[in-house]
Amino acid sequence: MLTRTIFNEGGLPDLEPADRALVDRLVAEPRASGRDLAKALDCSEANISRRLNRLVAEHAVRIRAFMSLDRAGLSASAIMIVQSPDPVALGQRLAAHEWIHFIATTGPLDGPADALVLHGSASNGTAFRALLDRDLCTDPGVTVVDSRMVLDSFGTQETTDAHRHHWRGGRPLDRVNRAMIRELQRDGRATFATLGEVAGISSTAAAERFRHLIDDQLIRMMAFPEPSRVGLRATGLMLVRPRIATGQALEAAKAVANPSYIAMVSGPSPLAMECSAPHGQALQALADRVTALPGIAAVELCPYHAILKESFVWCGADEE
Repeated sequence: MLTRTIFNEGGLPDLEPADRALVDRLVAEPRASGRDLAKALDCSEANISRRLNRLVAEHAVRIRAFMSLDRAGLSASAIMIVQSPDPVALGQRLAAHEWIHFIATTGPLDGPADALVLHGSASNGTAFRALLDRDLCTDPGVTVVDSRMVLDSFGTQETTDAHRHHWRGGRPLDRVNRAMIRELQRDGRATFATLGEVAGISSTAAAERFRHLIDDQLIRMMAFPEPSRVGLRATGLMLVRPRIATGQALEAAKAVANPSYIAMVSGPSPLAMECSAPHGQALQALADRVTALPGIAAVELCPYHAILKESFVWCGADEE
């Protein structure tokens, strides 16, 4: 489980230029070989190996396989704002539930956390409602649950339509593929030998399977820099209520806020955007700029105080 403080009081410093260059190369090519990274950055493979191991250990960069929830058989997804008198204790309890992928404490920028932001998913709406009732609505630490079903989701501005939800079909998502995907969701730079071991096949077969997964667009390899290590020490969720067509509002808000994640959700504020800024006041100023856009009625900002869980593992290896 990854835990990190967004407001970075006494946390790790910004990345040094050499480390930032390495992270930038990984964002461009997450599984680039040590040899290729060393050549691109004009240093030795041993130097690359040492620095990469350190950056991963510090959570300065996370390299994962990303698989859309619908391809994993999870057709119901929601963003939930959960109020609680003790959100940290509640978040720590909820972290054990696999259907909840993301947990962050939230509250006023200048005050203590008083709620959680959760992302969760299930196979269908009925299953999601059952999980919600079982794990949230009956928890004594929960006072209010505001659940907003995700109708569509997008990546960053650079994500193309070809990589959003479109799967070319072809090979089945069998047990071996699921085992490999699950390992890649934990460690995107896992070797083919490791992938073969966890899937019960040879490293050569694992390499071939990996190429098929990429070619069929079933997974994407992605590298995620830790925002606080690249000068962005405040992150939060903006819920945007437009007065104009949602598509128009989305394009206008994207141009101002440069979000890392966008979802269209149910409820009166149909745009949910995750955004980052150098500090809390800058994050509030960013929300104010979005609010001031023509056609935007209101923006609710949920700044993250700490992230208690962030999981990319939602492809069960034992599912058929």
